[in-house]
Amino acid sequence: MDGTNYFQSALSGYVTEAACGGAIRHLTDIGCTLNQMVDRLDYPASREKVQRIMMTHLYESHVLLRKEPSGDLFAPQEQFVQEQDAYGRRTMRKVLVDYKGQNNLTGVADVTLPSKGKEAAQMRTFLWKEAVYDPGRDGKLTELLHRKCEKYGETYSYVSCPFGKPIDDQYSQNRAETVVEERMSCLNGRQREYLQGIRWEQPVLYHRLNRRMLEIISKLYEAGAYEGVCFFVTGQEKITILP
Repeated sequence: MDGTNYFQSALSGYVTEAACGGAIRHLTDIGCTLNQMVDRLDYPASREKVQRIMMTHLYESHVLLRKEPSGDLFAPQEQFVQEQDAYGRRTMRKVLVDYKGQNNLTGVADVTLPSKGKEAAQMRTFLWKEAVYDPGRDGKLTELLHRKCEKYGETYSYVSCPFGKPIDDQYSQNRAETVVEERMSCLNGRQREYLQGIRWEQPVLYHRLNRRMLEIISKLYEAGAYEGVCFFVTGQEKITILP
């Protein structure tokens, strides 16, 4: 890319961010699919640009992870919050957002400085308690995962998503696409649309186990189309799900 094209691309990205970046992040937070975002935006942003902003937000908000979940998720994150005084003057203040306070399915993150106790807890050795899902012992998968999310909190509950392409060769990639499409055939239109809107940039990503993903994984499992791992980081529990 030459200098002119690079500048034009950067300018275009800046304009899109300024015009609708906040709206895209909001729509992502409330669970809209990529198609819904493109349809709802007043600004005529391309699907690719909307997806790029959406994906960045999914990673930055830890809804999606590239690596297996771990105790590193407990580390507070620096963010800027806007404040307004009695005269309407607005200022920005940097805070540490401690997401560990979000311990239920509908909780909101606490914007606080972490205590020394929490900092010490983050330094403790992280050891997984591993188990394999057994329907006879654990009951229906949907109910098991819901109980775990209620107990440990949705924010630190994740599920592996093997929906990406292998990086080996074109044949493997084409075959992987066929397998993923076959797996998704058991899902309803809204569920497929959500998964298809995400850019699965590596063979396995890790998605927060929110209500939508809980329903998707449970439905895939019931159809014999899912094999993976659920991580409940707060309780240091890891559950392997086999077909």
